[in-house]
Amino acid sequence: MVKYKYVLFDFDGTLADTEEVNFVIYQKLAEKYNLRNITIDELGHIKKMSARELMAYVELKKRYLPFILKRGKKLLKHDIRNIKPCKHDIFNTVSVLKSMGISTAIITTNSKTNVQMFLEEQNADIFDFIASSSMFGKESKLKKVIKKEKLDLKDVLYVGDEIRDIHAAKNTGIDIASVAWGYNTVESLKKHKPEYLIYEPCELINICR
Repeated sequence: MVKYKYVLFDFDGTLADTEEVNFVIYQKLAEKYNLRNITIDELGHIKKMSARELMAYVELKKRYLPFILKRGKKLLKHDIRNIKPCKHDIFNTVSVLKSMGISTAIITTNSKTNVQMFLEEQNADIFDFIASSSMFGKESKLKKVIKKEKLDLKDVLYVGDEIRDIHAAKNTGIDIASVAWGYNTVESLKKHKPEYLIYEPCELINICR
């Protein structure tokens, strides 16, 4: 008997290391949409911010967000096959979870096409399904997936790297394992009290047992 029967993963910053390419993409979009220019030196400060705080910091008007995200996903598609996993053993961990009888899936604000291309390149077509949501629609997407799949909340664990992932999981009523290798800093994640904070993917195996 395992503690969690379903483990749902975020994509960017959790499975795929898209930080560098997303920084380059931001620079391109910042010029077009008149956003605040960000330097490499500012990244440490920015990684402490929530998504909404970041939007305010770069002076991004909410009405432009859908257009920027859509354009950003298209630009990322050109480089997606060059993206590497965040951790070399992340997919091995997922395979172990599946061998334990645990179902795995990806819930992301990235496009389903980008995720599928990345998994194909990594020979990691091991997830039961992929679901895509809007920037601030992860909570509603989690709820829809849980309802559609008829999952018991106590059986579900979400794995993500951002503050907004913690909020989405808690508002949905499921536990979250925040990862220390993604977008937000460990200190900023701790402030929002995730059920688990992990430094290596293999820690998920013991958490789920």
